[in-house]
Amino acid sequence: MHTIDKSKIAILTTVANFELYKRTATIFPEEIDKIVIDGTNGMYGLESINYMFKKLNSKKYEWIIMADEDIFFYDSNLVFDLITYMDKNDYQISGVRDGGLIKHRINNPEVINTFFSVINFKKLSEIYDFKLVKEHQIFIPEIFENKDYSFLKYDYDIKSLDEPYYCFYFWAILKGFKILYLDTINPVNNDKTGNIVLDVNGNKIAFHSWYARAYKVHEKQTKRIDHYIKEFKIEEASINLKDVQIFKRRFFNFKKRLKKSIKKYIGK
Repeated sequence: MHTIDKSKIAILTTVANFELYKRTATIFPEEIDKIVIDGTNGMYGLESINYMFKKLNSKKYEWIIMADEDIFFYDSNLVFDLITYMDKNDYQISGVRDGGLIKHRINNPEVINTFFSVINFKKLSEIYDFKLVKEHQIFIPEIFENKDYSFLKYDYDIKSLDEPYYCFYFWAILKGFKILYLDTINPVNNDKTGNIVLDVNGNKIAFHSWYARAYKVHEKQTKRIDHYIKEFKIEEASINLKDVQIFKRRFFNFKKRLKKSIKKYIGK
């Protein structure tokens, strides 16, 4: 029987909203490490991915589940089944396409949106090079050759570079890493924004609400997300952050602004 060692799996969230995370993390997969990259200082996307490889490269993890704080798991054990399937069938990345499957995501269909993505961290970290990854934030025709997107139900754009982290997935594809593209349901009932992530057997892994940053900031999205907090029965739940590994890159915002100022000055 093919088994996965849970001690070598972690679930990582780049958190922009800790109030929401403390609720949803209570229904995250159990018996694995929970890791947070503090995104309240503006770190997210590609910078967060790179920080993940820096901070975890010397650790024991073979698989990383990347899940935003607005992910609500129906049955978190299905993630372990997914990892087992990926391991047996030689997939190194899985997730939902960022184009063609969710009505408001009309971007690139070959890349994964990072709201939920499982990666074989051990294999990717062996050759990961941030400098080389960044060079792939361009349209690369060979990635899209002989691809049939007729099954996609919404709009998409193969030339989209909408998210700065696309280069990570383009790099991975060109390096020969296999992507398992997961199906999703959108809209969800009357909710045109949210989507449900499905596993390879069509089982519901998780619901993604979107708009985590807006929670407790904008009334409409707060009410909407509160509806799901109630639906998943986590109104009173709260995780103890002492049980979570939290990484924060100090002065990230300051350094980012400083770099922009220098570039602007040099460009004058």
